[in-house]
Amino acid sequence: MSDSKLISYIASDFQIKSDMKVDEIEFEKIININFEKFKKEGVLRQTVTKIWNNEGTLRLDHLCKYKDEEKFLEFQKIFKEEELEFKNKTGFFCKVFSNRGIVLYNINYS
Repeated sequence: MSDSKLISYIASDFQIKSDMKVDEIEFEKIININFEKFKKEGVLRQTVTKIWNNEGTLRLDHLCKYKDEEKFLEFQKIFKEEELEFKNKTGFFCKVFSNRGIVLYNINYS
């Protein structure tokens, strides 16, 4: 079982493949630079996936697990700063869909 109580799921749709690739590279840099800070603020896990089963779709999905809602809210302050810096750096548009969910149960098959 996981200690996470809250999950954030963000889907980002891109207009062109190069924008998606830049997002992928730059977001990974942000994660690497801020790893310890994110960990301290209660991020338990972060997964980024590129959707491959929908032809013509240019989408990256970001899944984050948090200890609880309080840690999620604290992390959002940091994330908003990083997001603004990221947008200023890249300058491109993507359509973002955000969802938050409370973990009802979590099964680990490994």
